[in-house]
Amino acid sequence: MPCASAADSSPITDSLIVRALLGALGAGVVAAFARRAGMLTRGGQWAAFATGIVATAAGWDWAALLVAYFVVSVLLTRAGWEAKRAAVREVLPMQGERNATQVAANGGLFALLVFVGDLRGEPLLLVAGLGAIAAAAADTWATEVGLLWGGEPRSIATALTVRRGESGGVTLAGLGASAAAALGFAAASHVLIPVRSGAGGATMMAVALGALGGSLADSVLGATLQSNRWCDNCRMWTERRVHTCKYRTRHARGVRWMTNDTVNFLATVIGALVSLTVLGWLT
Repeated sequence: MPCASAADSSPITDSLIVRALLGALGAGVVAAFARRAGMLTRGGQWAAFATGIVATAAGWDWAALLVAYFVVSVLLTRAGWEAKRAAVREVLPMQGERNATQVAANGGLFALLVFVGDLRGEPLLLVAGLGAIAAAAADTWATEVGLLWGGEPRSIATALTVRRGESGGVTLAGLGASAAAALGFAAASHVLIPVRSGAGGATMMAVALGALGGSLADSVLGATLQSNRWCDNCRMWTERRVHTCKYRTRHARGVRWMTNDTVNFLATVIGALVSLTVLGWLT
C-alpha cells in the first residue's frame, strides 16, 4: 500500500482554495458596495475585504454570519443617526464610516479563529470565534440602542450618571440589546458548530455568556483603563483630540494607548476566552 504524500495530508484542500478565491470575489463586491454606501472608509474597505476572504475560506456559513453581523450593526448605527450625533458630539468623534482599525478590532479575531478551527478540525476554536464576534455584536448593539433609546446612562464602575456616549456608561435598553445579541449568536452556534451528542446546549450557553462577558468587559475597561481626554476650555471629559470648541484636549485619565478600538478588540478576546472557559465547565 503506497504511503500518503505530504500533499495528501495537507490541510489546504482544493475546496478551501476555491472558497478563498470565490470569497475574494464576494468580499470585494460587498466591501465595494459598503464603501459606495458610506459604510466604510477606503482603509475599512480593504480590511473588510481581507476579513471576508479569511472567513469565507473557513466556510460559507461563517462568511454569511460575518455579513449578517456587519449589516445589522450598520443599520443600528444609522438608526436615528442625526439624533445620536447631536447627543454625543461633545464626547465622541462620531463618524458613519468604519475604518480599517475598527473593522479589524471587531471582526479580525473571529475570522482568524474560525479559519484555523476549520483548517485543523478543532471545534473549540470555532466556539472561541463565535464568542469573539458575539461579544463584538453585543457591545455594538448595546451602544447603538442605548444611545438612541436608553436615556441617561450610568457608569458601570461607579453607578453615577455619566454623559451619553461616555465610555463605561450603560443603560437598561443597551443591556437588553446586548442580551438579544447573545441569544441570537447562541442560536447560530447550534447550527454552525458540530458538537458531541448532548453538548449543544453547553455550546449555546458558552457563546451567550461569552457575548455578555465580552460586552460587559468592554464597559468596565472603558470606565477604568480607556484613555480619556479633558477639555480645559469647556471643563469636560471627551474622547475628541480637538473639542467642539476648537480647543485641543489633553490625556488626563486611563492608559494613554488604550483607545476605544483597543478596548473593542480586548472585548472580543475576552468573549472568546469566556466561551471556552464556560464550555470547559459544562462539558
